[in-house]
Amino acid sequence: MDAVGFLTSPLVDLPKTRHGDYSTFIDRLLNDYSAQIQRIVAGRFIDQVITNELRRVVPLCAAVRQTIALLVRGDRAAAYNCLDVALQALGPHLRALMPSGDMSKFVDPIYRFRTASSTPYQKGDLFHIPFYLRHIVGPMRYSVAGLPSLYLGGSTHVCWRELGEPNLATVAVSRFHAIENTNLRILNFGHRLPVLGAYVATTPQDFIAPASIGSPTIAAHVACWPLIAACSIRVPDRAAPERPEYLLPQLMLEWITRTHRFHGIRYFSTHYSEYPDDPKTYMNYVIPARITPSVGYCTELCQLFELTDPVSWDQARMAPTTGAKRPIYKTRTVVDATLEADFGRTEDGLLSMPVGRLAETPDYLRARIRASVQARAYKIWESENYTHGRDVRHWFQAKGALGIPQDFQV
Repeated sequence: MDAVGFLTSPLVDLPKTRHGDYSTFIDRLLNDYSAQIQRIVAGRFIDQVITNELRRVVPLCAAVRQTIALLVRGDRAAAYNCLDVALQALGPHLRALMPSGDMSKFVDPIYRFRTASSTPYQKGDLFHIPFYLRHIVGPMRYSVAGLPSLYLGGSTHVCWRELGEPNLATVAVSRFHAIENTNLRILNFGHRLPVLGAYVATTPQDFIAPASIGSPTIAAHVACWPLIAACSIRVPDRAAPERPEYLLPQLMLEWITRTHRFHGIRYFSTHYSEYPDDPKTYMNYVIPARITPSVGYCTELCQLFELTDPVSWDQARMAPTTGAKRPIYKTRTVVDATLEADFGRTEDGLLSMPVGRLAETPDYLRARIRASVQARAYKIWESENYTHGRDVRHWFQAKGALGIPQDFQV
């Protein structure tokens, strides 16, 4: 087996679907990966590049196993320390997964969906969950309970798939724009080895010497594959209360949040059986809040992105177009006319709409917070058997507005 055979083998393609016990499945997957590297016959320089990474793959596999074992046992602190040591050991290989010092030039266009509500959405409703509602943030893949994060998709189609394929007549959508020169740092878990294998096969001149431009990229992704794979396991039953497949991605997001070495993670969707030709069309992004005020939105994220006002699917689809460049929906070089006519046309409309920054605490959000705090206060006031003749305003102020800043009190 040579480098191309290894990189394009079904064994290394992701995502995987778990069968049987989670820990046993991961253990077998990592063992098979290490064994597959050992089958490479080093005939060319790129073959040697891959086989040399076994010295990093083996300890990373061990660290992933140990981290998962600690998570399954409930020892999250020890699991975090184990993961942190493993990530530091990867050194330049982990940094190589951020292809640019400023990813703001490469992530556009990006989008966000929400299912429609009874009242029109404001711009902030398509941003992360505001901090006064952080208690509703639940644990999902790349989601830490109580930590608002911004979730974006590289196409409207991947947003639709991630949302469970709702009726498009019921969704609101915004296009996001990464503001230039913000030093946006995104850890790229989105490359799949078969795509890199096709690159090696079609441009072998880029992989013939130590100074070749493609070899460091291949080395980094081969070395980091055990971690990326363990974060990319499909959940066999999304209705099940226990989803161990989410444990490691959640810890990875916690590491992003604590270290601030990266703003977020780029990762491929696990909802595609066959991936389109352009990787951007199936990429997701998670950017967790970097500061945690009591209310409103993360100031740093507001300074990284602009977005359009939310519009309905039909409004976006019928909007005028400007011919702005975007990824094309193609599979095996064949344009998907159906996706282009619907999702592609909607993206053309969104690309013609103006974008603007979001204020940390917009006026409409202040009004919502006041209404929410007052409603909570009245419920507590009544539960403590206060008579209706007593002035609730005095009681409310005495309670300190339930921890909400002074300017949001009654």
